Amino acid sequence: MTSALLPCILRAALAANAAEPARTPNVLILYADDMGIGDLGCYGATDIRTPHLDALARSGVRFTNYYSAAPVCSPSRAALLTGRYPIRAGVPTNCSSQPGVPGMPPEEFTLAELARTRGYATALVGKWHLGFSPDTQPNAQGFDFFFGHHAGCIDYYSHWFYWQEPHHHDLYRNRDEIHEEGRYITDLIVREAVAFIEARADRPFLLYVAFNSPHYPLQSPERIRRTYDHLFRQRADYAAVVTAMDEAIGDILACLHRRRLERDTLVFFMSDNGATTEARSGFGGGSNGPYRGWKFSLFEGGIRMPAIVSRPGIVPAGQIRDQLAIAMDVFPTVAEAIGAELPKDRLIDGRSWWPLLADGSAPGHDVLFWAHGEQAAVRRGRWKLVRNGREAASPTQPAARPAGREPVFLSDLQVDPGETTNLAAQHPRIVEELSRMHEQWRASLDRAAGRGRPSGSPSGKNAQEARR
Repeated sequence: MTSALLPCILRAALAANAAEPARTPNVLILYADDMGIGDLGCYGATDIRTPHLDALARSGVRFTNYYSAAPVCSPSRAALLTGRYPIRAGVPTNCSSQPGVPGMPPEEFTLAELARTRGYATALVGKWHLGFSPDTQPNAQGFDFFFGHHAGCIDYYSHWFYWQEPHHHDLYRNRDEIHEEGRYITDLIVREAVAFIEARADRPFLLYVAFNSPHYPLQSPERIRRTYDHLFRQRADYAAVVTAMDEAIGDILACLHRRRLERDTLVFFMSDNGATTEARSGFGGGSNGPYRGWKFSLFEGGIRMPAIVSRPGIVPAGQIRDQLAIAMDVFPTVAEAIGAELPKDRLIDGRSWWPLLADGSAPGHDVLFWAHGEQAAVRRGRWKLVRNGREAASPTQPAARPAGREPVFLSDLQVDPGETTNLAAQHPRIVEELSRMHEQWRASLDRAAGRGRPSGSPSGKNAQEARR
């Protein structure tokens, strides 16, 4: 098959799906939590077993220049679910993990609400972290079914949120608190995800499986943990949680196979932000590959993530795309796949991946922007500018470069993907151009926010936590 024919064939298949309701694709989004790009076999990891995700990559397209929209949990998820930059979606930083506190503004239009316009059953199984008030919980944001937790993290076995007082239990089915103490949360996520698929196998569904793995606390079944005894402690604890998640993903994908839904399901996998070096995570066991920085950082390690898309017979198998892509793109990609119209009353910042999935030479984004706290970043082509960049280095994984902060850092990612050399002094015109572009972008968000507060500043109603 020639490459020239592939786009036509893909678009014809999509058109056939749109014309035949029984074949309108299901959507399965698998989302990891605090997992670095260097922790998957298909991205180069040699010491962690991820056979199911590696197989998923072989069955579809793997992105090498995919970015999260933020270096922490809540804004990353808001961007994924709304197709909008986090600030535009009203989630500039992490939402509160406390009961009763709002999160993402209720007027935001989510992927689940989009899918419901096409008659889809919708479900979230796992972590929400976008609000804990009645009007900002998952059932109020388009999800017919919710099983999981609202907080940024929970104990894997007791399902309590311990990392900020007041501590509280956080496991819910829809709006009802339930108790399953002693049951490993990843196993419960699989149970509920599989049950949802089984119950709705005869009608289109959108299932968002948001794992809390491998976010701290690094807890895993003993049978898996023992297999990593040869690794140093932090890496072993982390690796076991990743492998437990990979096994869970294998079980969910096996359910699709068992119900003969593989060819009728569009599957995404990605992570919300890079691995962390926080003390509560053992000072770091994850790997962000060759990239500088960790969770909380706008250097590459905090935001450059793994991303895989698969649908056998529709998405080309075993291919790589290096175009610039970002979390907001999932929204318009799903919309095109299921034949849904994008909302006309709001700006969608993402762009559909179908052209570049069909044609490896199709363009991605020209430029991408980030803003997180005092940090700012912009990438255009090979150039990336970071202002007030922060990073963390683990005692067990020391940084390969000085950790000193430079207010303005320009790198050429084509020759220096690890952002080791600051080229700002050599290329002042590029620094000026990228800085001006970022200022214009940020000003446009501030003008469009219209929520009665400076964009990026939390309000009393939408309380935020910067480090949960």
